[in-house]
Amino acid sequence: MPREEQPIIIKKIKKAGHGGGHHGGAWKVAYADFVTAMMALFLVLWLVAVMSIDAKKRIAEYFRSFTVFQGPEAGGATGISIMQGGPVKLDKDPGDIKNAKNIQNKLVAEIGKIIEEKLKGLKEQILVFTTNEGVRIELTEKTGTPLFETGKNNLLRSGEDALKVLTETIMNLPNNIVIEGHTDSQPYPGEGYTNWELAADRANAARRAIIKYGLDPKRIKRVASFADALPIKPDDPYDGINRRISILIEVKQQPTAIDKSLWMENAQPEIMQ
Repeated sequence: MPREEQPIIIKKIKKAGHGGGHHGGAWKVAYADFVTAMMALFLVLWLVAVMSIDAKKRIAEYFRSFTVFQGPEAGGATGISIMQGGPVKLDKDPGDIKNAKNIQNKLVAEIGKIIEEKLKGLKEQILVFTTNEGVRIELTEKTGTPLFETGKNNLLRSGEDALKVLTETIMNLPNNIVIEGHTDSQPYPGEGYTNWELAADRANAARRAIIKYGLDPKRIKRVASFADALPIKPDDPYDGINRRISILIEVKQQPTAIDKSLWMENAQPEIMQ
């Protein structure tokens, strides 16, 4: 047969090894994913079953969101003002919030009692009230009885006396302390030094004083300056009451049993002296 007349042969090769099914082994991947997910689920269920109640509470608290609203301002208050904070909207157990508020209210009342007994001459300059953060003590200035030298951070006798009594009152509490410095809106004379620096220096002077009178320095969480940004009397920013040192005693909105026992055992004996 001539070479040009040889037949063309086409071979069709069929590959094997796909299990003979239309979709091959894809179902195995899906099944493996399902088994893995079920293993993870049962592992979590087992961990939850053997977990302590305290650990469950901590985990629940970690994933629980909340919103904090500021309480009312202390404007217009005279004497020892004991004011309640605004409504608390928290995604927490109402019983825990109530207990925290009870602790705050008890502390406010006891501090007010100490002020009446030991700081009669300054009681009209000291405001004590609750907020969502804890218990706030405002040491304000008044014409005739300033806390600091004018335009300086040097504490006068009245300021020293107030800080000494308050330190003795709160020094045995387990909670952290925040110290803030505030001024009125009267501009500081000169350049390079403003009310921001003055408020910061006065807050630090208060910090040094309360440490001197016995407070553990580790309890002080923060020292801040607000200058004239947060006046007690917004309608009269030049009023002397806006010049103040603010001491915040932090109280958790959801205290643990240990927190409650520490407050009851440590706070009350010291305050009631």
